[in-house]
Formats: sequence, structure tokens, C-alpha cells
Amino acid sequence: MPKRATNILLALAIIMLAGLLWSRAVLSISMGLMAFYAIYYLKKEKETLLSPLFIWSFCPLVLMLMGIYQEGFNASNLQSLLGIMVYPIAGITAIASEKFAFTKTISQPWIHAALIALLYPLGWYVLHAGEAFELYGQGRTLPVFMDTDHVRFSIFLCSALLFALLPISNARYKKISFAILLIAILFLAVRTGWVIAALIIAGYGIHYLKSKPVTNRHRSRNILIAIIAFITILAITPTIQQKIRYTIYDWNNYNTKGYDSTYSDGVRRAINTVALKAIKEDHATAIGWSAIPSTLQQKFTEVFNGQSTQYGWPFNQWLFWWMGSGWWGMLLFSIWLFYPAWYGFQTKNPYLIIWTLAIAFSCLVETTINYQYGTLLHVWPLLVCWQIGKKSSE
Repeated sequence: MPKRATNILLALAIIMLAGLLWSRAVLSISMGLMAFYAIYYLKKEKETLLSPLFIWSFCPLVLMLMGIYQEGFNASNLQSLLGIMVYPIAGITAIASEKFAFTKTISQPWIHAALIALLYPLGWYVLHAGEAFELYGQGRTLPVFMDTDHVRFSIFLCSALLFALLPISNARYKKISFAILLIAILFLAVRTGWVIAALIIAGYGIHYLKSKPVTNRHRSRNILIAIIAFITILAITPTIQQKIRYTIYDWNNYNTKGYDSTYSDGVRRAINTVALKAIKEDHATAIGWSAIPSTLQQKFTEVFNGQSTQYGWPFNQWLFWWMGSGWWGMLLFSIWLFYPAWYGFQTKNPYLIIWTLAIAFSCLVETTINYQYGTLLHVWPLLVCWQIGKKSSE
């Protein structure tokens, strides 16, 4: 039975990853299949239903109601509620398959999928190096899978980067996979990916030094060389230089000329500024999720002298929750978001802390958890890290 359950989980993981990269429909179907799998294998014990993981994974359904009651279960709110269902599905799957090598069965094909997905952007880079360099100078990046969502794609690569550091027995080629993924993240030139990769390296480095104190010169020298090499790569990589130049250009233009829809960071700053103005000036808090787009767009037109915007959400998860559910909803959301980090600290699980902080950072510049890709990339890597300390049949 354990081997059969593990093989089924592996097949479902492959379907999920294929959907993540190439088809939202397949991704949605895979979540339904995961739900059936989890319900079938879940043991309905009191301890299971009261476990921190189980409670945490179901909390989003309750929290979402804080922005739904205003207008009821309309189409927009139902869509939001369906999107958040990935949390309880992933939660009960992690619990049900705890004895079926959950961490290893999910993390290893995840790394393989990330390496396969790199063939497209890196292959394009090799064939169009000159054009790629020009794109970097315009604040753009390489073409990727996942409906060309380069931010979520970079988060996907970073999750695989973290998985390559997990202490899983019989995990092959971890060092090579880590190196390839890190180089790819640098060349992809997505700043969210850079920061998350830096968080992963710093967090793991701190964990490594604490768990294995540096007691000899040889180990100290290796760590110092690795740090210097990484900083050197950051300094000399053309992609990074181009991206930094564009970032400075973007910010300077916004500061001197004001809003322009062709900006990258400028658009984010403008939308978030408008959201904050709506909250402070118009008391647009606890208005409900479905009312945020119209409120934000109307305020944008008012602030920027008749200009319009296609964006209906702030580029900040906390502003979104503040507008939709009020300050109390934002507070409860924050407690829920950071709880895994506290749990990781209590259980001495650095991987859980690292991924919680990584997603929290992405939420500062994106409404990561509002998207199908974002919720999946939050919860599945998090639960893999959550279960890393649990006994399994690996």
C-alpha cells in the first residue's frame, strides 16, 4: 500500500507540475485529483484534525470571508474562494501522505521540472544573446513558460533552489542542480528572484554555520571563497548590470517626470500610492474583494488627472487586505502568513522560516497570493519544508 500510494502521489505531482508550466486547466484538474487522493488516504484521527498544519491550511477559507460578506458570493468572490482552495487541498495531502515520502516525492520531480523548464529561456538566450541584452536594458526579461509570468516563474525556480538544499536521503545531483538553478535565476534578471535567492543562500548559510560551527581554517576558507565568488558574479554579470541601470533610470524618471504607463517600478509605485490614498482619504477599507478594482481605478483617475489604469489590485498584499477586509483582516492575514516561520523557529526547521520570509518579501511588491500560480508556489513548497522533519518511508 505505501509504495502504491507513493507512486500515485508522484504521478499527481508530475501532472501538477506539467499544469504549472504549460496549462492552467491541467493545473486545476490536478488539484481536484489531489483532493480525491488526500481524502482517500487521510486517517480521520483527532490528532490530525487538531494539528497546526491542518488548522493553518484551512484558515484562508475563513479569512477570505472577511472580504466576501460585503457583497456576498458573487462571481468575483467565488473565483477568489476557489483560488484559495489550494491551501486545504495541499494541507490534507501533506498530512495524508506523510508516511508515503511526501517531501521527497514532491521535491525531487519539482527540481527536475525546474531544470526542464530552463531549457526554454536559457536556450533562447543562447540563440538571441544580443537581443536579450537589449531586453535587459529595457527592464524586460527572457521568455518563460507559465503564461510568460516571469515573476512567478522566478519564484518557482527559487523554490527548486531551496529544495536542492533539503536534507533528503538519496537525493542525487543536488549541488549541480543548485548551481544550475542559481545561474539561471541570475540570467533571468527578475529582481524578485534575486532577492529570494539571496534570502535562501543567507538563511541556509546561517543554519549551516549554527549547526556545524566553523572550527578549522579549511572550512572558513571555503565559505569565504564561496561568498566572494557569489558577490563577484553579481558584480560582473551583464544581465545584473543592465537591470540595475534600468531600475535607477525608472526610479529617477518617476521622481522627476511623474507617472508613465511604460515604467515598471513607476507603475507599482503609482498604484500603491493610489491605494494608500484611497484608504486614508476615502476610508476605502473593508470594502470587500470585489469592490477593490473599481475603487482603485476610480481613485487612480482622480489622482492622475483623468488617466486610467488596467490594474485592479495594489502591488502589495497588505494593501489589498487592508482595502478588502480592514485593518483587522490585514492583521489576521499577517499572523497567518508568518505563523509557519514561528512554527519553524519552535521546531528548529530553517527551511520553513526561509520560504515563509521569501513569500512575504514577494508580497511586498506583488499580490502573490491572489494568483493561481502564486498560491500554489506558496503552499506546496511551504508544506514540503513543513514536513521535512517528519518521519516517512523514504
